[in-house]
Amino acid sequence: MFPGQDGKRNNDSNQKADKRFALWYMGWSSLDKRTTLPMLPWLVAEIRRKSEKNESGPAQAREVQLYLSPPLIRCVPANSSNPSVFIFEHKAQFISRFIHNSHDLSYFAYLIRSQPDNPESEMACHVFKACDPNQVCTCYRAL
Repeated sequence: MFPGQDGKRNNDSNQKADKRFALWYMGWSSLDKRTTLPMLPWLVAEIRRKSEKNESGPAQAREVQLYLSPPLIRCVPANSSNPSVFIFEHKAQFISRFIHNSHDLSYFAYLIRSQPDNPESEMACHVFKACDPNQVCTCYRAL
């Protein structure tokens, strides 16, 4: 999954590490610097509530493919035939926390820092819904 000591990847392990998940992208929100860990479930619920409204706009939930191809995570629209068109892309190593909803096992989120080398930089929370709750565990292990 990660480069060897010489910085090169093994093709066999690279092929095994690449994964794709069909999910619903519920949206994202930046975190206020005062946000604490106990507040995260409320933040995730707010993102979810906004996206589940039947209103059009950027907060509307949409079907996506989440590609995990170390070191990158790329979120592309499910109906896109062009993998170079994506919603967002970032390095998996910059994920700071994975959040799993114990009340609804099909939802998960992760936190990522916009500038990983700067501890004062803004954090973002990305929220997803899996059609099958078992996908959440598989995705977590892949991240």
